[in-house]
Amino acid sequence: MDILLFAVFWLIATLLGEWGVHAMEARGLYYSAATSQALDGEKAMAFILTVLVPVIAFIVVMLIYTALRFRSRRSLQFRDNKMFIGIWVLLSIALNILFFVHPSASALEQMFNNEEARLNRHDLIVNVTARQWEWIFSYPQYGIQTAEDSNGNSTLYLPVNQNVRFVLRSYDPYHTYDPNGAVIHDFWIPAFGLKQDIIPGETRLEYVHTNKITSYDVDPMVRVQCAEVCGPGHPFMEAPVHVVSSSDFLKWVQAQRKLEAS
Repeated sequence: MDILLFAVFWLIATLLGEWGVHAMEARGLYYSAATSQALDGEKAMAFILTVLVPVIAFIVVMLIYTALRFRSRRSLQFRDNKMFIGIWVLLSIALNILFFVHPSASALEQMFNNEEARLNRHDLIVNVTARQWEWIFSYPQYGIQTAEDSNGNSTLYLPVNQNVRFVLRSYDPYHTYDPNGAVIHDFWIPAFGLKQDIIPGETRLEYVHTNKITSYDVDPMVRVQCAEVCGPGHPFMEAPVHVVSSSDFLKWVQAQRKLEAS
């Protein structure tokens, strides 16, 4: 009887948990995905949660059920049940192997395949300079040295449905005597689903494919944020991001050129 009741409660908890996971997946798990990479990350997280829901439900239901049903220490048999312990250990090993193969190893293979495919594409190149405590964006293909809004604040504009290559460096071009005296920063756009440490003296690359028109004005997750503590100005080291149509991007490029010329 106890096994039957436990199985019923476990099934109910599992079904409710799976329903909750799929409901979250339908509206986006953690951020408003604006790149193909962010969508891949959401799918991987949804897969992991879907597999783990029955395990989590089993643990929670077992703890609650045994606490209510068996109040005597002598009644708890799981501790000395070798079959139960063996099944639990084997299940844990199987889950770890599964998650190592997918989504971890499969995601790496997909990433490498995407990188190889990009060798024959014309990416939009954006040079990103991280300094304490400011982001500087330049577009060498369009002759834009410093992308700024009308108030002189750094801003990042990208066209939708475009492969983008961010070239990441940490140094201070405005420093009076030591431009290379920089610290570690972290380039993070939450809606893009990727982060990359920026190490002084190194040039690092990050690739994304934009797939949605959006901006910081409508979604606070569409921003560049430093995710590595870099000093007292770290919390304010951010810049708005705008993913626009191709025509609007070209209009912005023309406006930037006029702004720099003036």
